[in-house]
This record gives sequence, C-alpha cells and structure tokens, in this order.
Amino acid sequence: MKSHIKFSILSTIAFLLIASSAVFAQQSDFQIQRDFRAAYSDLSERVESASTIEEFAALEEEIEALEARYSEHSSIINSAIYPETFSNRVRFIRNEAEQGRLNAERVEQLNEEISGLESERDQFRERLSEMDAESSELREEIERSSANERRQAALIRQYRQNIEQRDLFVMDFLEELLTKYEIYDASMIDGTEGEQERLDDNPLQLISTILSEYINSVDQASDLEPTDYLGMRAQHAYFDDIWDRIGENLANTFAPNEPVQAEQGINDQLSAWQASIDNKLWNSLTTAFNQNNIQLDTFTDAETFNTAVNRYIDDAIAVSQEANTEEDYEVFRNFNSFWNNTVKADWGDNMTQGNVLTQSQIASIDIKMTQWGGAATPTSNLMFILFLISIAVIIGLVVLLITKKEPKK
Repeated sequence: MKSHIKFSILSTIAFLLIASSAVFAQQSDFQIQRDFRAAYSDLSERVESASTIEEFAALEEEIEALEARYSEHSSIINSAIYPETFSNRVRFIRNEAEQGRLNAERVEQLNEEISGLESERDQFRERLSEMDAESSELREEIERSSANERRQAALIRQYRQNIEQRDLFVMDFLEELLTKYEIYDASMIDGTEGEQERLDDNPLQLISTILSEYINSVDQASDLEPTDYLGMRAQHAYFDDIWDRIGENLANTFAPNEPVQAEQGINDQLSAWQASIDNKLWNSLTTAFNQNNIQLDTFTDAETFNTAVNRYIDDAIAVSQEANTEEDYEVFRNFNSFWNNTVKADWGDNMTQGNVLTQSQIASIDIKMTQWGGAATPTSNLMFILFLISIAVIIGLVVLLITKKEPKK
C-alpha cells in the first residue's frame, strides 16, 4: 500500500514537472516574441524620427544587433507575425535606415551649399549693381551724344557689351542654382529650415531683383537693333527654362509658408519681362525689313511673324511664275540676300533660342526660297536670238547665191 502511494506521489510530481516545463517553454516563447516586437517597434519609431547622419549610423548598428540577437528564434517569431517573416522585417527596417542616412547626407550637403549662398549672394548683388550702374551711365551718355554719331555708335557698342556681360553673369548664377536645386524633392525640404532663416535675402528675392532690373533695362533701352532685342528674348527663354526646372523647389524651400504665391510672383515677372521685350522687338524687326525694301504684313508675335514672312514669299512666287521679269528677280535677290546674310547669319541663333522661329520653320522658308529663285530667274533669250541670227545668215546666203547665178547682160 505504501509503495503504491509512493508511486502515485512520484507520478504526480513528474507530471507537474513536465507540465511546468511546458508552461515555462510557452512563457519563454511568448517572452521572445514580445521582446522582439517591442525592440522592433522602438527601432522603427527611432528610424522614422531620426534626421542626422550620426543617428542613422547608430541605428544601423542596432539593427545588426537585433538581427544577431533574434535570428536563432526566427521560427518562433515567424509564427507570431505570420504572414510576415523575421528576415523580411529586418530587411525592411535596414533599408529604411539606409535610405534615411542617404537623405540626411544629401540634406547636409545642401545645407552647406545654402550656407555658401550667403557670401555668394553679397558678391553677386554687388557685381550686378555695378553692371546696372554702368548700363545707366551708358544710356545717359548715349542720349547726350546724339549729335555726335560716331561717339554715339561707340557708346551703343559698349552698351551692348555690357548687356552681354550681364547676361553671362546671370547665366552662371542660374546654372549654379540649377546644379544645387534641380535634385531637390519634398523629402529634403524639412532638413533645410534652419538654413532658410539665415538667408534674409534668399535666392527667390535675388531672382526677383534680377528680373526687375531686366525689365527696367528693356524699358529704358533705345537705339538698339533687332539682334539686341532677339538676344534679350533668348536670355528670357533661357531664364524661363531654368525657372521651370527649379522654381517649384526653390519656392518650397525658401518660401515654405506661401510657395504657390512666391512661384507665381516670379512667373508674373517673367511674363512682364517678355512683354517689355516684345513691345520693342516686333517694331524693330518691322523697321529692319522696311529699311531693306521688304514690306511684310503686320505682326505682333512669333506666330504672326512667321505667317508674314511666308505670305510675302508665297505672293512673290505667284508673281514671278506669272510675270518672270527682271524686276521680280531683283526683288528675289534683295530678299534672298537679307534673309541669308542678316536674318539667318546675324539673328538666326537668337531667333531659335528666343522661340521666334524654330529650326523647322527656317528650313521650310529655305525650301520656299529655292522655289522662288527658280520661278524668279528670267527665262534665257539666248536660243531665240541665235535662232534669229541663223535665219538672217540663211537669208543672206540665199540672196548671195541668187545674185551670183543671175546672167550678165
């Protein structure tokens, strides 16, 4: 009896030990799963809130430690996070940390570049002011020297050189902005807020100042030729292209409270600049054509200018095909010389860059010029003259033969 009781007690103890081991194992697995979730959640939050290269570097090390610590329990963790897996979770958070570090590096680089703008801005503004002062002085001298044509011509040449130098100077500035901010995206804008506050005269304000000076220069310009205004239009097209590529990013970066209004303000200035140029460009082109005895239809923009040139040539071709006179040929030669030696040779690059005529439109006009030349060239009278001479020679020979054959009386 005693032995039976003793056996029962031992069996009970063994059962309790086995049961407690199972419970302990279940509690241990649950603890691993709970600890992993907590550690992973903490790392995820810290990766999301991190902003510096140092923070991301430290987090990447912690992710490696997390993987090393729980990799042997991956099957237990997999059962708790199904259909996700331990390896996928680690890979995801590692990629997030790496991408965050790369963005932080880019932001830090851009912040350094923005800091450099502070000194560059002062140098740029100072040089731009000098150029504007030189332009104003030259304009005043041009007006005072109107009685002296040689002096005025020299001043106008100098004034044009000043415009070209300023254009190149501004283009360098725009290229620098393009290099720095074309790669900007929304994920990097927040990281530059501190630098924005340091730039009390930021690139947006500087661009606005440049545009104001350009508009003022065009409005005050006088005694310039079409090539000058075409050059201004080409500069406008270049400026407009750069702004189109980086304007939104600059507005979001340097006017974060009202980016849409800031961007629209620059767009309005660009429109005003082009209107000022066009106000003088089309009149200047009309005058140049008229001075070369070429009367085009009235034009007020690029489209109507192209239409006027084509209509002039079409009408001239029709006249030449019907009349084919020396006068028509002279009209062709005059236009052909002006088109090739002035319009294409002197104005061509600025015309295409300034969106006045495209390469395709110029090529189309060249084809018509060839057609006009063929129609305008007078038909040669040489064959008819030779025919008449031949007839006269034959008649002379016949008369001579008849005279020789007449009998003497």
